[in-house]
Parts: sequence; structure tokens; C-alpha cells
Amino acid sequence: MRNRTWLPAAVGAILLATPALAQAQHYSNPGRSDALTEMERERRNAGPPSVPLQNRDGAVADDIDARNVRDWLMQAKAAIGRGQMGQANEFLERAETRLLSRSTEPSRAGEPASGPRVESIAGARQALRNRDRQEAIRQIETAFRGG
Repeated sequence: MRNRTWLPAAVGAILLATPALAQAQHYSNPGRSDALTEMERERRNAGPPSVPLQNRDGAVADDIDARNVRDWLMQAKAAIGRGQMGQANEFLERAETRLLSRSTEPSRAGEPASGPRVESIAGARQALRNRDRQEAIRQIETAFRGG
């Protein structure tokens, strides 16, 4: 009789572990190991962030002598050419930040900055998240032209 009591316990343990195993397989993608993948994983997981690849890309960007939006866009385009999507995203974020950081009248402070360049950079970042290099480069070229 003792041998039959472990069977329901084992089946129960397997049934409880199955969703966790399926979730681990769903989220793991060995072909993608970069800051964008890390960012997606962190959005799904609650708790304190652990983003070493994003920190690395930020440190690389800190060491670059980019002074304006155009410099950041050129860096992003070069990073895409090298296949470094996380770095490209970091450079695009910095270009976008330069455009969004502006002086304005206090009465207009609540209005978000917008315009064709901001939209193009946002489109390039979305294309990177979708792993569409050609669209990201096209959006960057549009941002170069100012819209």
C-alpha cells in the first residue's frame, strides 16, 4: 500500500511543474542575446531589475563623443550595420531624449514634444524591437532629413 501513495504525489508535482517549464521554454530564445531581449524579459518579470546588457550598452554610449541628434542617429545606423541592436536602441533613445529635452514656456510644459523627427526615431525603435533592420534604417534616414 505504501508504494501507491507516492504515485499521486509524483503526478501532482509534475502537473504543478508543467506550466513553469512551458513558460521557461516560451521565453528563452538562444538566438537572441542582447539588450533588447533583456529589456523584453525584464518587462515580463516583476521584481528588481537586473539589466547588465543594457548597462553595458549605456556605458558604451557614455564613451561616445556624440554632441547632437545627428551624431546619435549616425551611431545608431552604424550599430545596426554591425548587428548590435541593443546599442542601436540606446543610441536612438539618446537621440530621442535630445529632441524631447527642450526649453519651453511654463504654460506649454505639459504638452509633449512631437514632430516628424521624434516620430521617425520612435518608428526606428519599434522596428528594432520587431527585428526589422531595413525599416529601422529607413526610419533613421527619415529622421536625418528632419521628418
